Amino acid sequence: MTSSSTGASTLVVIPAFGSPELTDAVVNDLCRDGSDLDPAVRIVVVDNAGDYVLPQGRISVHRPGRNLRWIGAANWALETSTRDGHDVCVVLNNDIRLSPGFLDGLLAPFSTANDIALAAACYDDFWLHQRAHKIPPTAAEYAPRDVLRDVDFCDGTAIAFAVAPVVELGGLDEETFTRHGYGADIDLAIRVRAAGLRCVVTEGAYVSHLRRQTMNRTGQTSEDNRAEILNGLNTKWGDGWRADVGLGPDSFPAHNVGSGASWYLTPPAG
Repeated sequence: MTSSSTGASTLVVIPAFGSPELTDAVVNDLCRDGSDLDPAVRIVVVDNAGDYVLPQGRISVHRPGRNLRWIGAANWALETSTRDGHDVCVVLNNDIRLSPGFLDGLLAPFSTANDIALAAACYDDFWLHQRAHKIPPTAAEYAPRDVLRDVDFCDGTAIAFAVAPVVELGGLDEETFTRHGYGADIDLAIRVRAAGLRCVVTEGAYVSHLRRQTMNRTGQTSEDNRAEILNGLNTKWGDGWRADVGLGPDSFPAHNVGSGASWYLTPPAG
């Protein structure tokens, strides 16, 4: 890769808190594709623990001196993108692996339409509307497809923001979602769609998600995360937010029981 397929100036941020081997793997995937050599792309590890040593690549490390959490790192990325003139900002968990050509696949939707505010990679995790059409044994074996899905919201595991409209809408709400930021991606999607903009999932990029690696290090539990989601969204949007994003009244039950399909008003087609 010598230049991104979209030509959009892009900031890629990887928030990390310990587990350097996980961050190294994401860095390796980006370097494998030559994304660190792309003149339109800047890649930054936000080292929330302050102890990460970069193994390779033309990648920088930002040490904020405190744990910004996912939501704070994402807002730092949006603020930095605005200051430095980036068109698109990508935020990647460090507990994921990336499909070949990942960044080109994730950014491609922004070159096809000017009303996309949020774009996410497909994956192997809980939300069916974001699940890959076929889960490969490893991310390296994923076969991309030229398929774009309009969705009600995007999971923040591997997400791209169109900087200007997202910043205009206020970015991610750290005052309401005060812990890690669980639920803030849904809240932003509600505001995005109310503004007449789109949230999409692309099958041109895929991540496998190891899940809860940082949460385990910081001592947060699934019930803590559920409380952050429900308290935040109920406070902001009342009882109607679930229907606004295609979810049924029984979604987010205590102890995360039930299948993914049972959470939707209309389960996505497989």
